Amino acid sequence: MNKPDLAGRRILVVEDEILLSLDICAEIECCGGVVVGPAATLADGHALLQTGPKPDGGILNIRIGRQLVYPLADDLIAADVPIIFASSESKVSIPDEYEDIPLVTKPIDMVVIARYLFPTP
Repeated sequence: MNKPDLAGRRILVVEDEILLSLDICAEIECCGGVVVGPAATLADGHALLQTGPKPDGGILNIRIGRQLVYPLADDLIAADVPIIFASSESKVSIPDEYEDIPLVTKPIDMVVIARYLFPTP
């Protein structure tokens, strides 16, 4: 299996489905990354962003319970943290202001995630 080198990269995971969250976190750690979270609620995601060092990237589910992740996405974008949406939502359902944010389906492929979050020049 080809896996990216995420050595020491801090990645915020915002996912409310526990099994998917555990899978994403395990993949990050398997590639040498450091999981920030995971956050199962929008409030937890905001708290993680406000405490501790800024993450190097973020993997966000769009629907967290009955809430949408966009306010947290806005905060991460404002902090210059690269993010991707990992969701079953269709691209057309995502507001236009997020058209440049990559959308990947679950289960995620960490090679694809790393390429989006940490592109090599």
